[in-house]
Amino acid sequence: MMCGLLVAMLVAFIGQSQSNVELRYVVTAAPLGVGVPAKLCLAVDPADVHGVWWWEPGTNGCANRSTGPGVFKADSATVSRNHGAIEAAFRLPLHAQVGERDSIDVRLTIEGGRMRSSASAEGVAVATRRDLEIPER
Repeated sequence: MMCGLLVAMLVAFIGQSQSNVELRYVVTAAPLGVGVPAKLCLAVDPADVHGVWWWEPGTNGCANRSTGPGVFKADSATVSRNHGAIEAAFRLPLHAQVGERDSIDVRLTIEGGRMRSSASAEGVAVATRRDLEIPER
């Protein structure tokens, strides 16, 4: 009886682990304003304290990309949990001209099925993905 219980627990744990891996990333369903003229698509891995990526949307919004060769790993990224919300931050490099800022700090909150930035309080819906293989447009 004890052996059967252990096997059932192991099967449940393996199934849970596989489903967590399958839906690892929380991604924007539409481009989000982050404080620069172009809206960006974003991905966050809630289990990775440095897990933030971004790309510019393609012809199908965040389902494909116009930048690459792949998605960009965010600079100086942090990810944490705060009272049920996921908070993330990163530094976004800018194409600065002399005397202008060369980057901005982006702050994100994921809560209630939406991601918002400090620059866009309304936010956009999120989806989950198992990978960040976002095709080029």
